Amino acid sequence: MNITTGVLRNLCIGSAMLLAMGAVHAAEPKHGGTLTYSYNPEPTALSTIATTAVPVALASTKIFESLLEYAGPSLEPRPGLAESWTVAKDHLTYTFKLRHNVKWHDGKLFTSADVKFSIEKIVTPLHSRGKVLFGNVSTIETPDPYTVVFKLAQPVPFFLKAFQPTEAPMFPKHAFEGVNVEDGKAVRGSPFMQKPIGTGPFRLKEWKKGEYLILERNPDYWKKGKPYLDQIVMRVIPDAAARSIALENGEIDLAPMSAIAAADIQRLGSLKNIVVNTQGNEGLGPNLWLEVNLRDKPLSDLLVRQAISYALNREKIVEVIWFGQGKPAVGPLVSGNPYFNKAIKPYEFNPARANELLDQAGYPRGANGVRFKLQQNVLPYGESWTRMAEYIKQDLSKVGIEVETQSLDLGGWLKKIYTDWDFGITSTFSHNYSDPSIGVQRTFVSTSIQKGSTFTNSMGYVNPKVDELFAQALIETDQAKRRKEFDDVQVILHGELPVIFLMEMAYTHLWNKRVHGLITNGISMYSNWDSVWVE
Repeated sequence: MNITTGVLRNLCIGSAMLLAMGAVHAAEPKHGGTLTYSYNPEPTALSTIATTAVPVALASTKIFESLLEYAGPSLEPRPGLAESWTVAKDHLTYTFKLRHNVKWHDGKLFTSADVKFSIEKIVTPLHSRGKVLFGNVSTIETPDPYTVVFKLAQPVPFFLKAFQPTEAPMFPKHAFEGVNVEDGKAVRGSPFMQKPIGTGPFRLKEWKKGEYLILERNPDYWKKGKPYLDQIVMRVIPDAAARSIALENGEIDLAPMSAIAAADIQRLGSLKNIVVNTQGNEGLGPNLWLEVNLRDKPLSDLLVRQAISYALNREKIVEVIWFGQGKPAVGPLVSGNPYFNKAIKPYEFNPARANELLDQAGYPRGANGVRFKLQQNVLPYGESWTRMAEYIKQDLSKVGIEVETQSLDLGGWLKKIYTDWDFGITSTFSHNYSDPSIGVQRTFVSTSIQKGSTFTNSMGYVNPKVDELFAQALIETDQAKRRKEFDDVQVILHGELPVIFLMEMAYTHLWNKRVHGLITNGISMYSNWDSVWVE
């Protein structure tokens, strides 16, 4: 049975209300126990420097921390590894005072030298958003082991949002001795990515690939009495139906970020021991699209990309493929983003118009009705993505485009799309994050065309005006001017279609009611879970 958008929304709101009401009478947090979760696919590494893919971010944010933590849906900065900070009146100098006696998982002390190393040598050059986040940092000074001073060349309006655990994780300088940190491939391929050392509330205990990942409590964690859990276990369960059964019978406690097939959510949500929740995603803003390889014809032709956009029924994708978990997408920003341009409208479903554009572009149907062939790669995140690929193949065939679909594991898909650039179209999604400069810019600016850097500009899209607008917005402190810059860039991207915008995703989390403390801010599943506890 299909779940309509309204049914799902009411189900989630009802569960959230019950959760909130229950919180009034909730018992005090208790120590001990294990939280077991499952998400498909399995992570390929344990650092977002290797890739910012969801399974990697879910696990790594329990191991690594950054200078700040964040509260509430709007991600208000709070002390993290930095116990305090000051900002100069000209917004060009940020001074962070670090906590004393914070230890890495190997027992060595965390100092300002680690912060400087992490940002200068690892995050800025190698993270997919590193140059956006810290490209305007001219120097990082470390006057003493517990003081870090960031000097900016120009003001960065979102700078205090940059220290999220997925965006600016801290790394131990000493752990990279013998690794050529000037070589991104060497860093991403280093043993550290499989056996990480962080400061977080949990540390790696065991990773048996293909089966499970176990994180154990860090006994030397700097927050007194935290974390509450003894262990976090990630179970590898590739089959969606098996994940649903595992949640239902208590084998797993949590299925985060739509890890449960959309078709099963209503059934599981009706069980008395299961919570269905769509909160805690406000700082992410997932946007689903087709990335398009612009390097060769026919996809380099705007008329062809427009035809593809008209040929796909976004309402059907939302309601039938994703069972109402989302809404039709308009452009690069989701409608919940404060900078969303309300003036632009989604491409309507219009196969007749698609056929006209393809004829106009010079791609007539052959004797077999086929105009040309495209290779499609499926994001290996589960059955819903496979079903969507089948739907895309079906509807594009109706306008004369023959689609050949290829499936790979996550490592193979990442390599094919972001290292080899060997694809036609591929289904994927990207997070807006708390600011378009953080989450959106990296996909569309020409400086992000870098082989091996995942979830960036795989399309080969180059528009100097788009580059200019994003560069201006990156440092613009006048909010009216900044909004106009983002409005203009959305209009351009909506018109030029470097990707085919399809759906604003709505993450749904399901967990056993014995679990408490999961939803804390707008990036709750990417938080460190030091306050999560189980009955």
